[in-house]
Amino acid sequence: MKGKIAYRFETPVYPSNILYVNLVDNYRCVNNCLFCSRPKKERDIGKPNIYERKAGSFLFLPKTPSIEEIIDSIDAEIRKNDAELAIIGLGEPLIYLPKVTEVIRQVKSKYDIKTRVDTNGLVKCIYENPVRKLEKAGLDEIRISLNAVNGQEYNQLCRPKFKNAFQNLISFVKECLDSNIDTYVSFVIGFADGKIKNRNPKEYINFATSLGIKPKNIILREHVKPIESKLIQPNNFRQ
Repeated sequence: MKGKIAYRFETPVYPSNILYVNLVDNYRCVNNCLFCSRPKKERDIGKPNIYERKAGSFLFLPKTPSIEEIIDSIDAEIRKNDAELAIIGLGEPLIYLPKVTEVIRQVKSKYDIKTRVDTNGLVKCIYENPVRKLEKAGLDEIRISLNAVNGQEYNQLCRPKFKNAFQNLISFVKECLDSNIDTYVSFVIGFADGKIKNRNPKEYINFATSLGIKPKNIILREHVKPIESKLIQPNNFRQ
């Protein structure tokens, strides 16, 4: 059961001229967010989830692909009219920062295309100077999931594996803002849980702007409930 590396989909929000890149093995992440419905156990692999349903592709990778495999997949899927290449996957791509930066370098050397990474922003807990490395590689845009306005709420909601996660996250955001990388932040809204304060979207906007984020670069994502259904076989997805 091996999923896709490069894939694409089209929604009213996202056009079809974006090529997505998945390099995360075993849906791996350094957070365990309450609102996230990514498969977290082996028995959940192949069960419907909102992310693969939206992508229309099975995204489970038993191991992270090599740089050669990633570039070969990009070469096979990229189109002349593609405007953007987004490294996302199902999990946290910057766990593999050296691989991500090399892929960006090679893509930039071969194609005239914008590059983007979507991340939970905890890469500073793993690597030194990640922003400098991403900027040097040629990354154009980064989208960082904040989802909270203080460390206590972040720890309750996102349940990070690292100590001082929120502190490192905010530091990463500020360093991105000081770089040439176009920096966005996002918040999940409308998620209800007895332990979590249900904040008004304006509070998230005010917090983001206090960090220096431009209002147009703040993304509010309405929470979507997990899909409850029977197991789906990989061949039911586009391969």
